[in-house]
Amino acid sequence: MTGRLGNQRGGAARWIFIIIIIAAAFFGYQYFKKTPRYALIQFKKAVLFSSAETAQKYADFDSVVRSLPGSVTLGQTDEVVKKRLIYEIDSPHEKSYFAKVKGWSVIRCPIAVTADQNSATAQTAENTSVTLQRLDNEQWIIVAIETQ
Repeated sequence: MTGRLGNQRGGAARWIFIIIIIAAAFFGYQYFKKTPRYALIQFKKAVLFSSAETAQKYADFDSVVRSLPGSVTLGQTDEVVKKRLIYEIDSPHEKSYFAKVKGWSVIRCPIAVTADQNSATAQTAENTSVTLQRLDNEQWIIVAIETQ
């Protein structure tokens, strides 16, 4: 009678190899979740699928609103602009400011991380630059979206 780990040639080695691959994939994913690229992917996904709750996990809207030009804020208070942006993300059709997010190349965009590993800048599109900061829990969040 032969079992899975029986006396087959290389049976035990095969299972050890599979366990190593699974462990490497698990730890690789855990590492990837702590990168700026992961935060960009999650934010883009939140905009595409109209999830303001997820977007707020990966973007500090107070900082983003303060970095917006006057042509976007229209002279409104930061709180009003923040509510408008959050509403825009939740709306499945009305995406005026975040319409460009659909075109972001978050997988292939260049990301420059500072030497102290606490902030990063990504060129997500031709005229769009995103600034990210690392939190104490090692998660990255978007603090500024600059378009030209």
